[in-house]
Amino acid sequence: MSNLFRRDFLKGLVAVPFLGYFSMFFEKSIGKEIKGKKKNIYEILKIKELDAPKQKLLPPTGIGGKRLRFGLVGHGWRGEQLLKTLGFVHPEFVEKNTINGEPTKALLDFLNQEDLNVEFAAVCDTFDVRTKRAVEISSNELHPGGRRKSKAVKVFSSYREMVKSDEIDAIIIATADHTHALIAIEAAKAGKHVYLEKPMTHSIEEAVALKKTVKSTGIVFQLGHQNRQQMSFKIAREMYQKGVLGEVSMVQTYTNRNNTFGAWIRDDAFDHKLGNRDNINWKEFLANAPWTEFDLKRYFSWQRYSDYGTSVTGNDFTHRFDCVNQVLDLGIPDTVVAMGGQHYYKTHGDMPDVMNAIFHYPDRKLTMTYDCSLKNSTYRESRIMGTEATMDVDGAITLFKDGQSKRYSDLKINTSDPMYYYDPYAGIDAVSSATSQSYFRGGYGRTLIDGKVVDATFLHLKEWIDAVRGKGQPSCHVDIGFQEAVTFNLANLAYVHKRPVKWDPVNEKAIIL
Repeated sequence: MSNLFRRDFLKGLVAVPFLGYFSMFFEKSIGKEIKGKKKNIYEILKIKELDAPKQKLLPPTGIGGKRLRFGLVGHGWRGEQLLKTLGFVHPEFVEKNTINGEPTKALLDFLNQEDLNVEFAAVCDTFDVRTKRAVEISSNELHPGGRRKSKAVKVFSSYREMVKSDEIDAIIIATADHTHALIAIEAAKAGKHVYLEKPMTHSIEEAVALKKTVKSTGIVFQLGHQNRQQMSFKIAREMYQKGVLGEVSMVQTYTNRNNTFGAWIRDDAFDHKLGNRDNINWKEFLANAPWTEFDLKRYFSWQRYSDYGTSVTGNDFTHRFDCVNQVLDLGIPDTVVAMGGQHYYKTHGDMPDVMNAIFHYPDRKLTMTYDCSLKNSTYRESRIMGTEATMDVDGAITLFKDGQSKRYSDLKINTSDPMYYYDPYAGIDAVSSATSQSYFRGGYGRTLIDGKVVDATFLHLKEWIDAVRGKGQPSCHVDIGFQEAVTFNLANLAYVHKRPVKWDPVNEKAIIL
């Protein structure tokens, strides 16, 4: 099959809303090559069936019960996204999505989502403009399930004051990376349940301390990797466990971007021009980072500075790692090497814009690679390479037979042609911008579960809230977060020291070789 025909075929297949069962593939697309072999995909993969697609949405847990009161620390763009997912939007969202008195699909989707029965009780942010916007959001009476009498959110001057309050039960943290552990540890010690945006911590030492605190306090902890809810990764995990890939020897992950915003330079952020010494609490932002004079670049583009951010590995590799980790249960590597440099974006911070890292798992007989370029926008899926098949996986799955496969030796198909394809995004609203397309293809948006298209972040937050109410367990608990934090920090240490770094699991520390 030519590459052009393959692309056309896959493009046409996207119209199929669920599993590409490839009976269609065999009958219509390459019938000449395997004429008469009308096999079910499960027969081809030598498995009985897949259980993951049968997963059901969990029923609401908050109906008729006490509202869970949460506080939000960090009301930036991600903080506002989380508020919307929880049922709280700014009045301008309602106004923008009401045309001639009728709600748009976006507003209807918001109103029709499950009412999680939570109360936006508290907020704090180091930028007054964002705090005021949070107050405006709390005044909006329109929520999923109908109108609700508004109650102005209580504003705290710092997270330290907030976690001591008896007016909140849980805390959501969406701040700069260097404050994640600091806030989460204080919240856990105060008995507050914690939802923490990724990455978990700024260092390995912080990860050790946070894990110990969460376990000793018994609070419910969820790390914000919403890809834990993506059906594609659930299916990929089951296929791997059923031996579809054979023995995996290599995993490839990536970051590819080619613009300043993708390089985490936020000079053009809508609120950048509003920031100044008077409305930004610079000392509170710095927290325990080294002192430096007030700098808008550092504040709005903090991801690029190692004092506050966690480099490309903490910003993006963490997503890729968590995805393949839930498929393969990789855990923490034995040894990591890394190299790269800051060659292009030298006006902001010290983050590399070109980087390669190799993670060695000798007990698993495999390596995982991470390649980063912030000067090229070619999209690549994460690739898992086995003795029997290779799987490209993100929000979708494409499976290719290996040329030397014994399991599929009777399947006469080119190794460049897929023998299995899954895409849950068919029929979802068109996404126009390249950034948005990459976001959705990467699996960060919606997923398909129980025959319904559902936002993955909603499912992730609901899972945490349900667990707080005693129903179920969080899928990205502190032990999983610990694996993520240690893995990417080992890569950062290898990059900085220009030496291999080994993990000591007994003493839980990194060893620079």
